[in-house]
Amino acid sequence: MADHVLVASTDRIDGSALADALDRAGIAASVGATGSLAELFDALCYDTVNCLVVPDGRAPVAPRHLERGVRALYPHLPVVLVGTDARRADDREADGGPTTHVDTADVTDAETVAAVATALDGDGGSAAGRPPSRLETLLLSMVDGFPMHLYAKDEGGRHALATGATVDLADVIGRTDLALTDGPPDHHERAHADDRRVIETGEPVIETAEYTAGDDDEYALTTKVPWYDVDGEVIGLVGITRDISQRKRHERALRRRNERLARVALVAAHELRNELQVASGRLEAIPEDIPHVDVVAESHRRLAATVDDIVRLASRERAGTDERTVWLSTVAREVWSSHEVPAATLVVEDDRRLRADLESLRICFEILLSNAVDHGGHDVTVTVRGTENGFAVEDDGAGIDADPPARVFDAGFAGSGDGDGFGLYVAQRIAADHGWHLTAENADGGGARFLVAGVDGPDSE
Repeated sequence: MADHVLVASTDRIDGSALADALDRAGIAASVGATGSLAELFDALCYDTVNCLVVPDGRAPVAPRHLERGVRALYPHLPVVLVGTDARRADDREADGGPTTHVDTADVTDAETVAAVATALDGDGGSAAGRPPSRLETLLLSMVDGFPMHLYAKDEGGRHALATGATVDLADVIGRTDLALTDGPPDHHERAHADDRRVIETGEPVIETAEYTAGDDDEYALTTKVPWYDVDGEVIGLVGITRDISQRKRHERALRRRNERLARVALVAAHELRNELQVASGRLEAIPEDIPHVDVVAESHRRLAATVDDIVRLASRERAGTDERTVWLSTVAREVWSSHEVPAATLVVEDDRRLRADLESLRICFEILLSNAVDHGGHDVTVTVRGTENGFAVEDDGAGIDADPPARVFDAGFAGSGDGDGFGLYVAQRIAADHGWHLTAENADGGGARFLVAGVDGPDSE
């Protein structure tokens, strides 16, 4: 069977022109052309390809990016890069890939024809040079058809393949996430850091929630696993990212409703406890031999136990136990986006990954950020900062008007006089129930600072 040459060019005349040039040179080879990346990868998978020619200026993407992506999937496929700018892909030479750089911009030039002839003579059994296996066609069908972001990256974290569900492959092939410009810049930095961690350690990243867009309130759930070669060596990663923005909005609405119900329950329990204390004090003044005193006392004890149950259910058991790994900035921004405070500012510094029960973490942030907005003013700046064993939430408001500051955690304490005084009480109980330690202090430069310690990192998985 004759060799087959594939030309990746948006100008399909390049294919027929190269075919004529090869024929004149007496080289027996068929030539095909693909104008898009989708056509290119379909051809590489379903057809037998012995050499790939990429002309600069007419390729679907920059030749050096395309060659990186193709090389990750077909490391032994001969590639001829045509054009002076194509030589910028010289970092591929260090990887040992069979790539030839031709300075001429003409696919019919004698130098190009010679490079193709040499590549065909030296084709040592590229995966693209044989019919595809059923597994290969199955995987390509998944990439083409699934309505979610599936992708593969090489050992440098550069995209080799990706679905079009959230990104255009032409924008990312041969490039890392650091080259992306949409969404918060720190999101791409975190994503690339996760890529390097998976590739360098061989440890997967499982269902990590990510905040992906500042203005559109978008969230994703990402899993990345190592990509192994036949020798068991990590050569990249395979990932899947799902859009969970709608789910996040439903969770946020439910969480705020539960928060309101919990506060109502806690306020009612607090008032009941106060009235019980008054009633019990009066009851103690009545002689015990008066009929029915013991019955009333027992009723008071049952009511007190009921109040304790209400407090326990409202502050502890509503927090789940579904521990996941999440970026600190993801949770902070998710909760912050639910506050209507256009003049206020959220700043995230020293971002880090945490492993915790997400519902509990969100409730703590809901309370701490609400407290900062309520007491710091409409134009408050709130800074969330990762620490060695947790995080801190600090504002530039007037600070804590309580001595000692820990009084803010007392049930019913409302420093400004317009709150119910149960928010921080609930936050501390939740923290304690999960083995965290929540403290309050006045920051050195003014404002209030709340520190949450004892929150695990991703290594605790």
